[in-house]
Amino acid sequence: MNPGIFRVGPYAALLIFIGGLAVRYALAHRRDRAAGLAESQDLFVGGRVWRLGILLLMLGHGGGLLFPQQILLWNTVPVRLYILEGLAFAAGIAALAGWAGVMWRHLGRAGGSAAREVADAAFLSLLFVALLSGLLTAILYRWGSSWGVLTLTPYVRSLASGNPAAALAADLPFFVRLHVFSSMAALAAIPFSRLAPLALVPLHRGLGLLLRPLSAMGRTVEPALRKHNPLERLWPEED
Repeated sequence: MNPGIFRVGPYAALLIFIGGLAVRYALAHRRDRAAGLAESQDLFVGGRVWRLGILLLMLGHGGGLLFPQQILLWNTVPVRLYILEGLAFAAGIAALAGWAGVMWRHLGRAGGSAAREVADAAFLSLLFVALLSGLLTAILYRWGSSWGVLTLTPYVRSLASGNPAAALAADLPFFVRLHVFSSMAALAAIPFSRLAPLALVPLHRGLGLLLRPLSAMGRTVEPALRKHNPLERLWPEED
């Protein structure tokens, strides 16, 4: 793959993800958001195995990014390394099995917008590639929890600093590059899919928490403004 993909791709995917969700949130009415959330939960919220697998994968990837030194120290003991790698592989298998259930529900749906159906299919396909390439990476290139924090963690951190070290990702084996690329593409596809309303829940709750003090201040100030409103003295309401 062209190194430029790993230099520009993450920024483009994040921009599409954030911008797309912002547009959908701004355009959707409250009733539409509620209906979309119910549809999103019906399609994407699967069983406990699916949710646990995805959660463990996210925690594992996040732990590698935030605590690379601790991961390397943990892996210095072979038994602990085997446990970590085994848990990661089991989480990947669980997530892939859960994906099969979600895909089955998607294929069993009748009707709906053709564009939304295509978006769901594209997202689920990219997610499948990301999960499968991750499992193949674990099989073909063992001890990824160790070499991953020495290559992918510096790459992601370089993206955060605005100076992407694309060569760190571009020089990795094919399945690792495919895993990174498909993960970025899947992220960019979320705003166009039925998963978007579920992804908007944290945004909606966050905005509610931010606006709550302003709402409380408005309720406090409004009686005082009415009491001292000079317009009411100039044009008093008639009985």
